[in-house]
Amino acid sequence: MRAVQLDFLQPASRSTGGGVLLAAGVVAAFVVLSFYGDLKSETQQLEAQAARLERRARGLAPVATRVDASLQQEIRRANEVIDQLALPWDAMFRSVEGAATSRVMLLGIDPDAKSGMVRISAEASDAEAMFDYVGRLGQQSGFSRVHLLQHQLEPRNSAWPIRFLVSASWMPR
Repeated sequence: MRAVQLDFLQPASRSTGGGVLLAAGVVAAFVVLSFYGDLKSETQQLEAQAARLERRARGLAPVATRVDASLQQEIRRANEVIDQLALPWDAMFRSVEGAATSRVMLLGIDPDAKSGMVRISAEASDAEAMFDYVGRLGQQSGFSRVHLLQHQLEPRNSAWPIRFLVSASWMPR
């Protein structure tokens, strides 16, 4: 094994290798700082763009897109269908059937979701049953302005001699 000699008083030899290494380190530090500044600027731009896109997605900023007339019409039709499907049809049908008695037979229900009106055609065993049904329908929740539009006698049908048509304003909840 070789002995290590330590002499701290010996004058240091001057070499250019250390100076070159120092200069390369300083240049590398400037390059890294410049790269860091570019990345920080790009990050801020991307964050601002993400915030704009998020506001658009939430509906806070208007989206400037052009849609041709045929596509707008299709969108309108699709929205109408969605609106109709979203209505509580079961509740309306239950209310119509809930007003019926054994002396009234329902023939048809014609709801119009756009106007909020419903037309009900039925047959009754007598005039009292017809008026009773119209009154009971007016008491059902969700219906207002219940009116007897027309009625006619059907003498050939002895079980259900009165055919009538009722109109009501249907207000879905």
